[in-house]
Amino acid sequence: MLLVCAALAAGTTFARGDAARVPLAGAPDQAAADVLHVARNQLGDTYAWGGNGPDAWDCSGLTSLWRTVGGATGMPRVSRDQQEWTVPVAPWDVKRGDLVFFGHPVTHVGIVSGGGYMIDAGASRAQVVERLIWKTGVIRYGRVPRPGMPKVAPWTPPPLPSPVPQAPVADSPESAAAAPRAVPAPRPAATTPAPVAAPPAAPLTPLAGLPGVQKGASSAVALKAVTNARSVVGRPAGPKGWTDVALVRTAWKHAGGGVLPTDRAAIVKRATPVPLAAARVGDLVVYDRPDIPHLAVYLGHGYMVSASERYGKVIVRRVYDAPSVRLVRLG
Repeated sequence: MLLVCAALAAGTTFARGDAARVPLAGAPDQAAADVLHVARNQLGDTYAWGGNGPDAWDCSGLTSLWRTVGGATGMPRVSRDQQEWTVPVAPWDVKRGDLVFFGHPVTHVGIVSGGGYMIDAGASRAQVVERLIWKTGVIRYGRVPRPGMPKVAPWTPPPLPSPVPQAPVADSPESAAAAPRAVPAPRPAATTPAPVAAPPAAPLTPLAGLPGVQKGASSAVALKAVTNARSVVGRPAGPKGWTDVALVRTAWKHAGGGVLPTDRAAIVKRATPVPLAAARVGDLVVYDRPDIPHLAVYLGHGYMVSASERYGKVIVRRVYDAPSVRLVRLG
């Protein structure tokens, strides 16, 4: 059975003014809460050099959630540049959502999650994990510049030691690029033509037009349904796992929303169309493509919970643009 968050069961809402948002949960501001909320949804995702999500990440790709979710539009992609761009923070002034950088020069970065822990994507663990911040080597902290950024206490960072030449940990493209490269041996002339690799699939474009701030409050059933859908993130999807219809039906049933039809089209027919600009947490994202019809649960901030057959599991991902995409709301 799906687990419903105790806080929601007790009546807690995600409202902040007229915007439904994730709770602060100890974060210094709403932006940090949003980043940590989405980062935790990626726990268990695969580590991949150069990965930017939605199902595989490298270290600075994960911390770049500050740009896509936290509103830090000027944030660089590379961890060394991120370290130079952030505001230095004393170890005793670190807050949830700050970034922690390792090495001199920087070879790795994570998001401080509180209590001495961080969320990071590293080659050593081969996935996104939440773990203790290790204390060896050169460690620096930085606060992401953004509107309303918590004040940084005056502090003069100590001088850094001279960089020690070493092969960096390849937790990100920039660290791998800095590693010495072996000179390959001459290759013999090919006797048969090499196979031509298929061109990579075009990247999906995030859907434009979704609101940055939600207008109006989501219903209690919708919020509980979102919590239910998020509780199975990482579970298998496809013929032997969760389907998009099963995810929506189960999430709504256990949220007290009643039993929905078993047919995707019937679920959509029961719902009310919603303009993109009026999207709320808990709405359904509908893709009407005849080859790949799909339903997903909208999380806000341009993200959705999706039982993805392509990735083989339930994931949190950006709402992507497609000619057939639309939003509907269950009453």
